Order: sequence, then C-alpha cells, then structure tokens
Amino acid sequence: MFRASLRSVSDPLRDNVCWSCLARRRFAAPTGLRRFQPVPLHRAQFGTRHGKLLSANAQEASTATAPEPEDLPKHISQQGEASGDAANNKDRSRKPSAENGSSPHPQAVARRARRAARQRDQQRTKENDEAGDKDAKQGPSPASKRKAAIEKVNQILDEKAAPKKGPRGPKGKLSHVANFISEKHTGVIDAEKDKLKALDVPMAPVPGLSFGLDRVLFNPGVYQLRDPRSRVYNFDPYLGQIMPVTEFDFNALKEYITSSKDDTLRSHAIKEKKKYSGSSSSMTSVLSQFHYLLSAWRGIDTRTLSQGFPDKLRSFTRLLRSPAAMFLHYQDGVYAIDADKEFDSANILMNLGKSMEKLLTMPKEDFERYRRSSDNKISPEEEQAIPESYHYSTYKDFIMRSQLDAYDPRLPGTGMFDLKTRAVVSIRMDAKNFEHGLGYEIKTRFGDFESYEREFYDMIRAAFLKYSLQVRIGRMDGIFVAFHNVERIFGFQYISLPEMDQTLHGTSNTALGDKEFELSLGLWNEILNKATAKYPEQSLRFHFETRDAATPFMYIFCEPVTSEEIQAIQTSKKAEIDAYQQRLLNLKPSEDDSDLDVAPVEETPVTPAPETETEDSAPKGELLAMALTIRNKVNGEVVDRPTESFSASDKWEVEYEISDLSPAQGHSLYKMCKTRRMRGLEGRGEDELEVASNVYIRRLRQISKEGRKHRERENQLDKELGVVVLDEGVKDKSSK
Repeated sequence: MFRASLRSVSDPLRDNVCWSCLARRRFAAPTGLRRFQPVPLHRAQFGTRHGKLLSANAQEASTATAPEPEDLPKHISQQGEASGDAANNKDRSRKPSAENGSSPHPQAVARRARRAARQRDQQRTKENDEAGDKDAKQGPSPASKRKAAIEKVNQILDEKAAPKKGPRGPKGKLSHVANFISEKHTGVIDAEKDKLKALDVPMAPVPGLSFGLDRVLFNPGVYQLRDPRSRVYNFDPYLGQIMPVTEFDFNALKEYITSSKDDTLRSHAIKEKKKYSGSSSSMTSVLSQFHYLLSAWRGIDTRTLSQGFPDKLRSFTRLLRSPAAMFLHYQDGVYAIDADKEFDSANILMNLGKSMEKLLTMPKEDFERYRRSSDNKISPEEEQAIPESYHYSTYKDFIMRSQLDAYDPRLPGTGMFDLKTRAVVSIRMDAKNFEHGLGYEIKTRFGDFESYEREFYDMIRAAFLKYSLQVRIGRMDGIFVAFHNVERIFGFQYISLPEMDQTLHGTSNTALGDKEFELSLGLWNEILNKATAKYPEQSLRFHFETRDAATPFMYIFCEPVTSEEIQAIQTSKKAEIDAYQQRLLNLKPSEDDSDLDVAPVEETPVTPAPETETEDSAPKGELLAMALTIRNKVNGEVVDRPTESFSASDKWEVEYEISDLSPAQGHSLYKMCKTRRMRGLEGRGEDELEVASNVYIRRLRQISKEGRKHRERENQLDKELGVVVLDEGVKDKSSK
C-alpha cells in the first residue's frame, strides 16, 4: 500500500491511482472527505483493511480501540473511527430492542457513541505517549520512517515544480519575445556612485499659508475646518465657501511653462553640462513605472487605516498603472522632457487647483481681486510681475526643476512643501460629469464613504506615488492637502514624506525611497543614452510600460518625431478641452443619470493580437523597441525587492539587461502598448472599468443627493443659531 501511495503521489495521472491516499497525503484533504470504499465497512473490517487484525468477537470489536495508520491525518482518522463506532453501537442496540419489543431513543444511542469515542481518544493518547517514549529509546519506528519517506517525495516534487534558477534569475521570463531579441546590453547601477545634488540658484521668496493654516503643519492627522459635533469653526468660515470657477478670473493667471519652453532651465542645463532637462510634473509618470519594476509591484501598505475599513484592494489604480509616455525635445544640445498629452482631457479639478493655491497662500483681500466682479481686479501685468520660485537638482545627466508652492521655516530640511487640493470621491470618479457629485460631503473620520479615511485610502492608491516623487524632485518635506467637493472645503491634513513612504514602501525610513528614486533615474539615464545614441540630435517619443508578470519587466518604445508631429499630438485634444472650459460657465447640480445608461465604447474593444505573434507584419517607420529586466542586490545578496528593514547604511545595486527587439515584433508590441494606454486614460474615473464604474457611480450619486439635503438643513441651522468661530465668539446672524 505504501509503494502504491508513493506511485500515486509521484505520477498522479498514471492508471490505477489510489486517489484516497493521494488526497490525504499530498493535498491535505478536508475533514469531510469520504474514504473510497466499495461498501460501508464496520470497525473490524476497517481495521483489517489496513492490515490491522481485530478480535473476531463483535462485542470486543465494538469496545476495543482500532489502531490507525500513523501517517494518516489525525482529523480523517478520528472521523473514520467515529463513523465506525456509531455503526457498531447501532448494531448492538438493535439486539436488545428486538428482544424487548422496543427500540432505544436515538439520543441515547448518540450519547453512548460519544462516550465510547471519548474513552478511545483517551486510550489512544496514552498509547501514543508510551510509543513516543519507546521510539526515543529504541530509535525511529517503521511508521515514522514511512512518514519521513513521504515528506522526502513531496520535497522532491516541490523542487521539480519550482522555476529553475539561472545566472540572472528565473529562466524564461521573456520567453514570449526570446526569439525576437537581436542585441543585449548589460550593466550595473550603483546608488552609491551618484547622488542627488542641489543647485544653488537665487529665487524669489516663497509664500506661507494664510488664514492661520500653519497650525495644520504641526498636528498629525486631519484638521477639520468645522467640528461637526460642536459646530465650531477652527478657521475663518470664508474658507468654507469656495469661489465658483465661473467667478474666478483664470485669464489673469500666468500660463504654465513646460520644460521645452523654459529658457531658464535650458540655460542651467547648458551651464551644468547636463543632457536631459525636465520638470517634476513631466517626470513622475515615467518614474512610477520604474517603481513598479524595482519593487516588483509591491502592494500598498494600509496599516495606517482602521481595521474596520472595508476596502481590501492593495494595488494601484488603473490610471496610475497605465503606460507612461513622454517627448524628448532636442534643442541646443539639450533634450527637454515633456509629458505626452495625446489622451489629456479637461476637468474642473484643473481649474480649481490653480484658484485654491491662491486661496491658501493669500490674504482674503488679495484673493478677492481675482474675482471677475471685483472693483479692484488684478491685471495680467500685475500677475506677470509676481516671480515664480523653483528648486533645481541634478543627478547624472539630468537637471530637474520643481515649482515651489509654500514655505515654513519651522519644518525640517528646506522647509518647502507642496499644496494639493483633493476632491472627494464622487467628483474624482466622474470628473467630466462632476455636477452629479455636487453635494457629497465628508462627515466622519472613519468609514467606507463620507469619511477622511476613504479619501486617504484613495490617495494611497492613486496619488501618493506621484506626490512622493514630486517631493523628492523638489527636495521638499511633504504635502499640504485640502479636502473639498468643488463647493466647500471640509478639512486639511499635512502629510510628510515619511508618512507617504510608509504606505508605499512599508517603512517610514525614507532611505529606501531615496535609493529607489536615484536608481530609477540611473536606469532611465541609461535608456535615454541608448536611444539618443541611435537617433542623435533628434526629438523622440517614448512609451514606458512595466508588465506585471511573475518576474516583472519593462517595455520601452522609442520613435523619432518631428516638431510638427509633436505639435499635432499635443494639441489633438485642444478643441475638446476648449469646449469643456466653456461648459464650466454653467454650473449647477444635476440629477440626470441617463449618461450611465449609454453603452461605453470601451466595452466592445477589438481584441488585440497576442504578444507571442510572429513577424508577419511589415514594420512601419523607425522604432527602437526594448525590454528591460533587472536583478536587485542588497549587500551583495540577490533579493526580489528590498524589505522594510532597509537603512541608509545598506548597499543597493541593480544589475540590468536591455534587450533590443526585432522591428516587426517591436511594432506589434508597440501597438498593443498604445492601446492599453488609451483604454487606461480614457476610462471614466480613476480606477474601475466601465461596467463596475457605473454601479459605483450610481451609489455615489445617491449619496450626493442625500448630501445636498443635509447641506440645506445645516444652512438653516446656521441661520437660526448663528456661526461660532474659535476664539471669536458668536458671529452676528446677518453677517456674511
């Protein structure tokens, strides 16, 4: 029987398999698994089945303890004994009932069976203890030898099933493109050789927070604008009402300057002899793809959330995981990095971000000058005269620019921090149709909806990776977040870089994130050098995509483009964006859900060809297609990713291999990459696909409708009871 069991385990597909042994020994069968017997067996027959002879006397067989094979799982053995005992007790109970003409009560039979089972368990425990003492004196028993042999077979099978290791890790990780690799380039990136350096460039003063909001910087957690229990405002109630976008004069604001149009950035690059220039906003999407590669798609850390929070997803959002694209503009010996805007779309959050940054850093009187109806409205000339402040940093061939929003000298480091305005989930998940989400409010600290915990969780999945990279590029301390629903501000929170790193890297020690940031720049530098060497002094378009495979790898696609082609791609959505900006002039809540009933285009996409297709299509245009694989080494040991115990004293280096793909295969993969990017960026909201998103959005819209009624009741209470501000007493009911 033992030999048959071993054959069953080693070759489960052979004929005459003992499936009972296979289930018990290899797969740890559950307690309810029935033994494979041709007919129900009594206890005496059951013991004989396994080569254990019992007394022929039925009464002795019903009371004696039937030995079981030692290598069977304990819970299966006990179940078999209990069933055998019940059958024997039932047989014994039938004889006296026939003689007396009456049958005993079923509960009495069950009690006797349980009592007999307990006695046998006690006897078996005693015998096992005595056998263990005997084995310790006389050596291993035959049963223990059989158990050891089975464990050895299982170990051999596990080793055969595990992936084979090669000199660079698991083999076959690029098997689908192995036949199309034409050239390989290998190297090592050492984080100790190059360091991020700050450029000492004179800059204009950076503003601080207004309205006394600097209190938030030194208090962990959320600082509510108004305490919902006592109804007391912690700050000026003026912050509670956001100036509508229809009243804010956006034409008075300065236009954002991209890296390719920044003459000052280019002059610094030439002076410092740097090859690539970029801004924090244009570089973070690509750096995110390197984070996925270096961390092997490490999931987010939600230990800072409450145990009662119901959402269990630990992945980044669909929008953040989408492939990243960028342009490399060549001008005067410098390549400027610009974000690819092919699938950009306008939404109200872009406008509010600009106006609310002014609100948070200006006195009330100065901010009111941006109102269209103001008698003392600010002129474009005055706005242009206000200087911008930047931090400049270098690493290898990169020079990076970061715009500075706010400053407080009491913060660690440079004292700089970023301003972020975070809309509630009902707005973010359908920003193009934000009118439906007006009314959603944040009421509690914890909970699935209408809570700060929901907004914080969504930031972890959708924004913290981008925010942390921008903080590192700008050498800042953290971010200041204002939570709002387009109409009202609910609260504020200051989130430091260590707090963001805790959710992204599993540790509040920023050494791990700092090293990963520098290694990402090093790998990116090598890729750009390879591309610019093949297409010297030309503008290029790049796509980066880290694939979530057993061993993650990255696709990189590079194609030469002209200035006219770049302009056509960057302005392809201009008409749509302009039309949306005009639509913003008529803002009012909407309760029409008909847009959710329209079948989305993305629901019936054309199925792309598999990535294993052969070279059957002719290449179209110049293209450099590459596949990047890496191997992490910490203190000389190969690891999947550095752990949370990583410190500044540890040495982290990355061995990389860049494989060039054939033109035909490269074009095929490039087409699929662009399709995935289009679907990821053109979908509704941040995360869910269309069908799931519609269900989710319907629920958010229902909550928003109830929120509008709640706001009406609150406004009525304010009229009746007045408004109380901390340290100011009760305001007059007639005051505004």
